Amino acid sequence: SDPDEASKPNDASVESDVVDTLLGAMSSPQMNSPPVRQDAQVSSDMLVAMMAVEGVDPKPDLSSDALAKAMATKLPKTYAGPFSQLTTLEHAQYLSLVQRSKTSQLNGRDASDLLRLRSRIDIEQQKFRSQAREQCLPFLRQIQDNVNMQMCRELGTRARRVLAAYPQQFRAHKVRTIRAGVSKYEPLEFKGMLFQRGSCAHVAEAAKLSRVEWADEELVSMDEKAREVAETTEADVVVSDTALAVLLSLPHAYLRDVFVPFVVEEKPGDSSMRVIIDDQVVPPHSATPHMLNEMYYAQSARSDLTDPTCKLSLSESQTPSNATYTQWELNGQRLVIRYTVHAFSKSDGDAAVTFAAKVETQTNSVEAQLASIRGRNEEIVERERLAWWLAAYLRGSASHVRVAHVDTMGNVLRVSQHTASDVQVPPTRALSELLRDLAQLPKGKYVLVHRRHAWDATVFRAVDGVDKRKSEAVLDLRDELAPVEMADAEADVEGDYVPMAWHGMPGHVPYTYAPCDLEPFCSPPVTWNKPSRTRRKQKKRKAKQ
Repeated sequence: SDPDEASKPNDASVESDVVDTLLGAMSSPQMNSPPVRQDAQVSSDMLVAMMAVEGVDPKPDLSSDALAKAMATKLPKTYAGPFSQLTTLEHAQYLSLVQRSKTSQLNGRDASDLLRLRSRIDIEQQKFRSQAREQCLPFLRQIQDNVNMQMCRELGTRARRVLAAYPQQFRAHKVRTIRAGVSKYEPLEFKGMLFQRGSCAHVAEAAKLSRVEWADEELVSMDEKAREVAETTEADVVVSDTALAVLLSLPHAYLRDVFVPFVVEEKPGDSSMRVIIDDQVVPPHSATPHMLNEMYYAQSARSDLTDPTCKLSLSESQTPSNATYTQWELNGQRLVIRYTVHAFSKSDGDAAVTFAAKVETQTNSVEAQLASIRGRNEEIVERERLAWWLAAYLRGSASHVRVAHVDTMGNVLRVSQHTASDVQVPPTRALSELLRDLAQLPKGKYVLVHRRHAWDATVFRAVDGVDKRKSEAVLDLRDELAPVEMADAEADVEGDYVPMAWHGMPGHVPYTYAPCDLEPFCSPPVTWNKPSRTRRKQKKRKAKQ
């Protein structure tokens, strides 16, 4: 799988998605190619279907001009280009051929037409995606100053927890690829509930996210209850759900930094090792504005989307926060997983609810307008899909994740709901292999580090003393986690880009520009420049003279 989660999706999967939701299929756009011969035919059934979906006369005029005019009415009123090099009929022909190719074998001529159209569409779609990305990047750097400062302070607090528990310097110990060798599902099996404490609030509604209450969550490696249940269950791995989500999505982290501290220690009375994995810590200097926005609004959702006056006790212990410890097994490895219940839903039988936030960039580019004619939202990338699946799966079949889709000002655009069954079961083989590799390390304290734009991650092991000589093989934790007041406005935000999901017109090949024969019907409105009062007076004087 492609680790570049923000890059263009697999053509086949995009084709499949759009074909199923529209009446045709999709691929990728094109540009700068010789025109397709004009004798290409599109079935009248295809055209009637297109026109019907558009709400036009069920017995439409099937001429190319009539079809182009009908489609042009669905474009944004201000749309004036760019335009595709393909006509409306060629768009329809391509979608029709792709749809037919999924159920039967095309004859020689149709197969040739499909190949020729696809080559042109591929080129145009690459241009479309590239332009959409370029237009979006500046918006990914938008962040309110108060959010920026609060999040940088919070990152500093989290960094100090790690610095208090781990030595200052580490040396490169092992390098491993982040790519999965085999994409396969290894069952993650629930074995039992171990312990619960605290209480949680009922879900509520909100139009804006602004209130944030930070919980002082201790590191898993410093959690005495986690160690106690690990001893009882003879666990091989002790980890939080958020850290597990980071490791599960590691094969898709090519454009993102990963910084996960962990401890390897001997099991009492046993020669085998136990791995205790702490939550990922974000080095403040590498945090991007978009990353801080998502972290801030995810926490804000836990505050603003709950009703603190309506509580559900998880245990007799009435602590302000809560924690649940559960036992699992993954490919023969015994896991203790700690997680927090963000809220509960009375309407779903007190089901556990996990909150997440997805910050969507609200650009008004030509590409965004075309993609959002029938709805507007960004695609869900694999990192998000895996995190939401794991959050719902660990908390039981009745639980779900509520995602607050917000803009950079915290305005809630909508709230979506996801359960574990909504997502295809993800491959967990790579996670299983990673955990097994970590358990083979010698006793000590470590940090798993992945730098963006790299295919490998490095395992650094703590060293005694401090070596003042600077070396790439030496990682200084104090330097890595040094505090900053504000996120870098010029930070590399390429890894934060997420394409718009396609909700364009039926009959329009996704992620391409409007068909070229729509241009005569999309002329920009005429605007008259009214002369200023001074100029009008000057004209009157000249007229009198």
